[in-house]
This record gives sequence, structure tokens and C-alpha cells, in this order.
Amino acid sequence: MSSIFLIGLGALALLALFLFLRKSRRSSDQPDSSHVDSSGVDSSPDDAHKGHSHSVPVGETEVLAPEAGDFDPVHKGKAAYRGCKFDPDEVRRTRNFVGPKIDLSNLPPVNPVVQAALAAVDENRIREHMLRLSGELPLMVGGKSIKIATRSTHHGDLQHALAYIVEQYQALGIAARRVPYKVRGKQLENIEAVIPGKTNPDKVVVIGSHLDSTAGRPWGVEAQAPGADDDGSGTVGVLELARAIKDMGLPYTVRILHFTGEEQGLWGSYAYSDLVAAAKTDVVAMVQVDMIGYCGKPGNRVDIHDGADKNGSHSIAVAFFRAIARYGINLKPVDTHNHAVDDRSDHAGFLDHGYKAVLISEEFTDDGFNPNYHQLSDRVKNCNLPYMVEVVKAIIALTVDLAGGK
Repeated sequence: MSSIFLIGLGALALLALFLFLRKSRRSSDQPDSSHVDSSGVDSSPDDAHKGHSHSVPVGETEVLAPEAGDFDPVHKGKAAYRGCKFDPDEVRRTRNFVGPKIDLSNLPPVNPVVQAALAAVDENRIREHMLRLSGELPLMVGGKSIKIATRSTHHGDLQHALAYIVEQYQALGIAARRVPYKVRGKQLENIEAVIPGKTNPDKVVVIGSHLDSTAGRPWGVEAQAPGADDDGSGTVGVLELARAIKDMGLPYTVRILHFTGEEQGLWGSYAYSDLVAAAKTDVVAMVQVDMIGYCGKPGNRVDIHDGADKNGSHSIAVAFFRAIARYGINLKPVDTHNHAVDDRSDHAGFLDHGYKAVLISEEFTDDGFNPNYHQLSDRVKNCNLPYMVEVVKAIIALTVDLAGGK
């Protein structure tokens, strides 16, 4: 009897051990209980809501990483520690470097059509769109008034935001569609709006932003994530761009993209860049617009990041500087010309495929970075909209130049 009892105890112990290990494995697969940044890095709960951190975690995890085959293996994955948009060590290393000289001589005269479009950029319209997308005002979708609280990739409110963006393009008379992609079998969607080129439509300029947002826990279903600057500002900025150029009859086609899954690992832009590469699309330039709504210091600094001229991308930076000078736009452009944002925003996937691509952003340095980044405080009231208007003007002028305009 005692031997049977001991055997039973042994069996129960083995069962308990099995259940414990199974529970531990499940816990490691569930990111909601801890702070996991957009690279899949697990950091302590104490860091979850302290703003951006420059410390690099001891270990990394592949929690919810895409499966092999979801994206082309050319992509290395998003390199962002605790969500930081830039590599602070690279910023410090290159702070005093002198970049290539940019020639601002022999600028063409202003194009009156473009000048009129720049003058029509409307701060109030920008504010209203940003308030709606950050959940501070209701938005109209399908004739219904809906108030969203988040644009989290994993939350249903993102579908309302997607529908809102599509309807904005439809109201402008611009063709827009959802472009599906899958991650781990789950279907997600980007939005692509197309303004066809008049004389060389096979040449394409891609202008991107990302629609999704996070308040610090991108792997969970975030009930609140306003994301006014990140990247509500880029989203609204490219909408303004579309309004400005839709009737200009530019020689090249302009595709305007609203990517999703950016905060989880550049998912939407990886998928879309894979599509254009597979189709052998003649992408002459890709410009990502990510965080253009914050400027806390005098001077109206705006950064353009060319990956130290990766794939010849510095030519886009030159065009950006010249467009700002040509139209007298109230900005101080900075050519970072370093690797501080490599694999950290949606231009990365295009660079991976060999295309010219840049990121345009507000100041990405230690002392100029938005303190509301990935926080519930990333709201419109904490943005600098007059500054954003100037950045939008610069993006319009740049796009006209890249698309073969005069």
C-alpha cells in the first residue's frame, strides 16, 4: 500500500512540474504582462511610462516576431531599444561631423502653382484631423460619428482610423485602397493612395507615414494610445500633401502610403516594399514622414536622414534643402548623414531593397526629442502646429521636385 502511495505521489509531482513548465512557457509568450518595445525587447515595468530611454537591455526576445516567410529575408528587423526612434550613441558619435556640402546656388525661380499650394496649407484643418485621429474629437466613418481612443495595431479602433483615411482620399477624388498583408497568419492592412503621373507614370515616388500608434506597450491591445505626434502628424501631413498636389499633373506617379504595424517592427512597410520590389517598380525615391509635430526649441529644426548616403539617398537630402531655400520655408534643415535611424522607421524596408529612401522628422537628439513619445500625453496640445505647417510645406515642395515637377 505504501509503495502505491509513493508512486502516486511521484506521479502527482511529475504532473505538477509539467503544468508549471507549461505555464512558464505560456507566460513567456504573452507580452502583455511586461513592457516590450517595438524591437521585441522586454524591459522592466518601471520603465514603461518614463518616456524614451537610451539604455540597451541585457537580453532580447523573439516574442511575437514574424514567422519565416512573412517578409523577404533581406530585412534585418527593427533596431529600436525601448522604442527609441534614434540611436543616441550614433548621434553623439557624429555630432560634430561635417556632412557633405549642399549647393544652394542657382535655385530655380518659384513655381507660382507650388507657391499657391504652400500658402493653402491650413493649420486649422491639420489640427482638426489630428484631434480626430488622436481621439479628442469624433470622426465620421460611413456616415456615423465614432470616437476612437487608440490606433493600436491590435485594437479594433484602428479599423475606424483606416476607414477614415480612405474616406478622406475619396472626398479629394483620389483613388485609395487597402493593401493586405499577413504576420503570423493574421491579416493586417496598409492604405495606398495613388496620384497617377501625367507623362511618366511608370516612375513612382513613394511618400509614407504610419497610422498605428502606441503608448509604450505595442505588443498588447492598448485601449489608449493617442499618438498625435507619433505618427498622427505624419499621417495628417501626407494627407495635406495629397490635397496640395492632386491636380498639379506631375510627370511621375505619387503613391502615398499609410503603413500599419510600424510600432511592432515595420511590418506594413516591409510587406509593401516587398511588393514593389517583386513587381520591379521603378521607385525613384521613397520619403518617410514620421513625427513632424514637435519642436520645443527655437529655430524650427527639421532633420533628414539618408543613412550616410545609402543607395545614393543623399540626393534626396540635397533636393530637400534646395526646396526649402527656393520657397523661403521657415525651417532649419539638418542633414544628419549618419546611421542613427537605420532600421528604425518605414524607409528601412525600401533601403533594404536597394531604393533611395530617407526619413524626415523633427529633431531626433537627446535634448530635442519629444518628451511625450509613446506616452498618453502625446496629444495635439503638446504639438507645435505652426512648425508642422512649415514641415508640410517643405514636403510638398520636395515631392513636386522628386516627381519631375518644375
